[in-house]
Amino acid sequence: MRKQRAQMVPKSELTAAEQLKWAWTHPGLYVIGSNEFGLADPQHPGSVSGIKCAVPGLEGKLIRSAAFSKTHAAAVDSSGALFQWGTGFAGNAPHTPTCTLKDASICEVAATDDFVVVRDNKSRIRVFSGSNAPNQLGSNTDVTLSFEPRLGWRESVVSMSAGRSHIAVTTNNGHVYTAALDKDGNARGQLGHGSSTVVQPLQLHRIQSDLHFTSTACGDEHTLLLTNDGDVLGCGANDFGQLATGAYSSGKATMRELAPLPRLWKNGFLRPQDAYAVGIAASAATSYAQIVQGEARRVLAWGRGIDGQLGTGTLTHMQGVPVVIPELSDREEFDETLQARRPLGLRSLITGANHALAVCDNHSNVVLDKSGASVNASPLFGHDVVVWGSNSSGQCEPGRRHRFAEPAHPPPLFTSTSGNLENKLPLQAAPPQWIESAQLHNADPSSLPKKVLVEQIFVAGPDVTAAFLRSCK
Repeated sequence: MRKQRAQMVPKSELTAAEQLKWAWTHPGLYVIGSNEFGLADPQHPGSVSGIKCAVPGLEGKLIRSAAFSKTHAAAVDSSGALFQWGTGFAGNAPHTPTCTLKDASICEVAATDDFVVVRDNKSRIRVFSGSNAPNQLGSNTDVTLSFEPRLGWRESVVSMSAGRSHIAVTTNNGHVYTAALDKDGNARGQLGHGSSTVVQPLQLHRIQSDLHFTSTACGDEHTLLLTNDGDVLGCGANDFGQLATGAYSSGKATMRELAPLPRLWKNGFLRPQDAYAVGIAASAATSYAQIVQGEARRVLAWGRGIDGQLGTGTLTHMQGVPVVIPELSDREEFDETLQARRPLGLRSLITGANHALAVCDNHSNVVLDKSGASVNASPLFGHDVVVWGSNSSGQCEPGRRHRFAEPAHPPPLFTSTSGNLENKLPLQAAPPQWIESAQLHNADPSSLPKKVLVEQIFVAGPDVTAAFLRSCK
């Protein structure tokens, strides 16, 4: 275990440039937070929270996608090998990630309470057991879900999201299909078909709508959908106001009909002509949207906020009206190329169950060029990363346990948590860069091109945050 943790604790503090260079040359999956279920270090499940660890068995691997549930996790490497681990999958004994499938077409993985869901570039959605408990798969090792109606000519699945027991997938034609993975997968109407009746699990059904959808985001029991016009619709559980219906009432606790969020815009259902949403995200019972209005860029949050998930500096039990996250909204920076100020938005917004992190789109001086380091003048700097919400297991910042009620800059993933945390340099996300495969630590250069375009990606799950290096194709 010390050996694995040491991979994330170099002896010296890292500058911004050193962070980027370290991230670009150290493939693998790096996890901070809880190890109660062996998600960070499956060789020592049940060990202390606040752990920082390189997942053993995945050293040197470029990762395409990774996902975490409460008790199990999954990752797909650059060759298409699917790895699963965690006590929910392998039991309480020490173990390492197990390769359960090899398929070069796999491009994305998601995790629910009991399952791992895999999407490939052939538009197949396959479900694998993520739990050692009996489930809907029975004696099958995996099930390929059917589409009803079938995908159209040249229609393909481009993204997916997962809740506790349901999934939603989006196609290039703007359709959304949803499926329950067990008998509770539509208990709150989260599938968007107008009812909360029990449906046949493991079958994808298209949501009936004339709108063109571009993405989905699944909470535990609610679903958000984004249209190409920038509208946001939702359905499912609304106990904490996660569907933005305003003040709570028992009659609004479950919204079975897919509909625009009533209070997302100041004038109710009507979206202003100069405003539109460009991104959505959902944690267990909290929702987020990235909004553009004129020149302004804002991030809104609503729903459960008792752990600081709303990012406003307050701890609110339920919030049915979207609020602006000040630290992520109405920001600008000076663009030296344009010699003018430009608005700042987000590159990505990532959610765990009760915490969130954002990678900002601030300017980076990294030059994307195959000729190598000679074109990058030191000091390098990447994209700012901020975290907020629950920190009960150190998933925002190991070494501390208090909740982060507003976005804060965490220390680098690759430094010790000892010493004065206030003086540590903030975490930087490594932007895309060409790296010689021979420079990738613990990797097999013979299986890779001479130079690889890589980028650092962040993901989150219940009580954990993780980062990995992905090959950009």
